[in-house]
Amino acid sequence: MTIPLFSINELSQETGIAKDTLRVWERRYGFPQPQREQRNERFYPLEQLERLRLIKQLMDSGIRPGKLASLDSEQLQKLIREQQATPVLADDLALLMKLVAEGRHRELRQQLETLLHQQGLRRFLISTLGPCTHAVGEAWFSGKIGVLDEHLYAEQVRSLLQAALEEIRPDRSTLRALLTTLPGEQHGLGLLMAACMLALDEVEPILPGAQLPLEETVRGATEQHCAIVGLSCSSYMNRRTLATQLVRLRKLLPESIELWAGGSGVVGLPAMPRSIRLFSSLEQIGTTLQQCTISRKEPDHG
Repeated sequence: MTIPLFSINELSQETGIAKDTLRVWERRYGFPQPQREQRNERFYPLEQLERLRLIKQLMDSGIRPGKLASLDSEQLQKLIREQQATPVLADDLALLMKLVAEGRHRELRQQLETLLHQQGLRRFLISTLGPCTHAVGEAWFSGKIGVLDEHLYAEQVRSLLQAALEEIRPDRSTLRALLTTLPGEQHGLGLLMAACMLALDEVEPILPGAQLPLEETVRGATEQHCAIVGLSCSSYMNRRTLATQLVRLRKLLPESIELWAGGSGVVGLPAMPRSIRLFSSLEQIGTTLQQCTISRKEPDHG
């Protein structure tokens, strides 16, 4: 019986893992391991393709490839089953909000770390951190918690996400995204959340900080060879000002650079040009990356 073999192009298409990443793994981890045909061409057997699919699924939940490359298919499937068996508890959000309101920031950090470990990074961001951050903002706005409580929460989350981002930052990405906020937008926690989501999809996030002037955003995106400029927009910014600045930034940016804007602030905006992509949820980042035709060619740094 003939065993199916796949070229590196086919392997990349079937698994969603970039070719450059696969080559780095070959050198670093010894997997995948190509077979040589008569013409000395490199091909990969079906078993390796299936293992890579499992590895990609676990990477999407925030596990580093170095911890997965040595595992066989059975061990990888066991890890996936363990993650899927971890329920999202209905009272997780209530407990987190209680810890925030009572100023128990050390216990808050411990609980966030526990949920991150149980759920994996992608699920944690979407199912836990996104709703919790929104709830904290609403509680502060309504006076249920003070500025101190909101700031302590933000600091714990910022520290947690920065550590997580260092763990998953792409080794060598051919796609970069500059993430910032518009002038006057002080809430930058969404930037780190978006940065983690992008890094999970092998996009290198560039984080120069919040409230970057528009001209500096353009300069940064151009000099850093970014394919995307991503903006985090909270609901506290005036909608008319937000819309005006988005349109102005779009005009300043080269056409080749995508402009993305997400967060509660973009909900209910007037009709925007089609060249400005609006995001109402973190989940849209991954699906948009798959759908849009952003070039992943190696940037010219010369």
